[in-house]
Amino acid sequence: MENKGRRILSVIISIVIIAVYAFLRFQRFQAKQERQKAQQEQVKNSQVVQQALQDNQNKLNEAAAKIKQAADSVKDKNSTTESEELKNAEMNKEIGEGYNIVKKDGKFYIVKNNDFSKAVELTGVTEALVIPTTEEGKNLKYNVLVVKKDGEYRVVDETKDGKDVLVLTGETITEDTTFVLKGDTLYIK
Repeated sequence: MENKGRRILSVIISIVIIAVYAFLRFQRFQAKQERQKAQQEQVKNSQVVQQALQDNQNKLNEAAAKIKQAADSVKDKNSTTESEELKNAEMNKEIGEGYNIVKKDGKFYIVKNNDFSKAVELTGVTEALVIPTTEEGKNLKYNVLVVKKDGEYRVVDETKDGKDVLVLTGETITEDTTFVLKGDTLYIK
């Protein structure tokens, strides 16, 4: 009987061990399936996010292309208008650094980068000349804008809306005149 009790006990222990082993295997199997599901969902989510990002990028590119196209058409329209304005000018001489002196309808204007819409009118000016100037101390050559206003010739700064820099009292300036700057003294040739 003792033997029979041992056998029953060993069968019960074996069944318990097999049941525990089967339970643990089942739990591992479930955990593995859950991990695979989570990975698949993560891949799906990343694909959805990537697709959304791609769609947004495409929309941005389309919007940028439309904006660029609109800007180009406006630029073309402006440049056409500006060039037409400058073509009809009586005088258009380059001063330097993108500045021009333009005479249109009897008035003188300082124009930067050929943009007549932002031109500055020089009031009271009856004549405007672009005079070549040499700065001997520094070996520089550049042009100076000289205007005749109130009967006197004046050197003006085109970068400061035509403000007077120097009044040349009693001097006669022509298109053939040149200036030489030595130190602080301006010589007229």
